[in-house]
Amino acid sequence: MKTQRSIEILLAFLLIASLAACVRPIPGTKEEPVPTSEEAAPPAGPTDVLEQIYLFATQTAMATQGITTGVPSALETSVTSSGAQVTPGTVEIPPPAAVEPPQPALPSPQPILAPSPTPGIPASYTLQTGEFPYCIARRFNVNPGELLRINGLTSYSVYYAGMDLRIPQSGGGFPGSRALRPHPGSYTVRPGDSLYTIACAFGDVDPAMIAFVNNMNANAKPDPGSTINIP
Repeated sequence: MKTQRSIEILLAFLLIASLAACVRPIPGTKEEPVPTSEEAAPPAGPTDVLEQIYLFATQTAMATQGITTGVPSALETSVTSSGAQVTPGTVEIPPPAAVEPPQPALPSPQPILAPSPTPGIPASYTLQTGEFPYCIARRFNVNPGELLRINGLTSYSVYYAGMDLRIPQSGGGFPGSRALRPHPGSYTVRPGDSLYTIACAFGDVDPAMIAFVNNMNANAKPDPGSTINIP
């Protein structure tokens, strides 16, 4: 009896287990909920967020500059000739050209103004290097003896540059010919010449007039070997 009872209990248990298996779905066949469009894509990672920020900033910058060229991915870059990385499809803006500072204007050379010829007979005259009383007497057409006398000089006196001479206003002109060389003409400058010594070599020529016709300053030293005009 005990054995039969145990068999009945075992059969009942097997019957209950088989009924439970009919109700339970087969593993792997249970329907799973279909994800919506919002759930279909996984959440954006850090790289996607940075790319969206880059694209938004690039489009904003191009819109403010009036550039309508399409903007590719921020990860697609190329190197320009200048070595800078730019995104393909964008416009490379060259660096501003260097602006040179304005150069100061050079002053225009002032024309050399020759002194005016000595008018008439001056009351006094200062000797220049290479001049002597007889030269001055020829130039101003005064008597050389009178010139020496009123200045307390003789033919043997020492004359020097910077000596002030009084010029006689009477006593007659220079005796004989005042000119030592014919002029007008030309003259080839020798070493040590000045316009004052050249004027003395011609006798009655004013150095200021030589400077005037040659567009020179009376104190200028002409170059040896050059040719100047003698009025």
